[in-house]
Amino acid sequence: MKLVMITPKERTIIDKVDKVTIPGTKGPFMVLRGHAPLVSSMQKGVVKCDRQEIAIEGGIVEVKKEVITIITE
Repeated sequence: MKLVMITPKERTIIDKVDKVTIPGTKGPFMVLRGHAPLVSSMQKGVVKCDRQEIAIEGGIVEVKKEVITIITE
C-alpha cells in the first residue's frame, strides 16, 4: 500500500506500508492491505505506519484500493 499525507505546506508519500493505525474520532483503527474503501474523520493523535509514527492535529482519511490519503494540518 501507499500512504499519502497532505498538509497545507507539503505532500509526503510513503511507499510500501503493510499496515497503518489511524486515530479516528470514534477510536483508533487499523488499515491493512485489501481494506474496504472508507472516508473517516480523525482526532489529534499519532498515525503509525510500520516503524514510523507521525503526530497529527486531526483531519480526514480516505482509503481506496491500495492508497491511504490523510489530509491534516
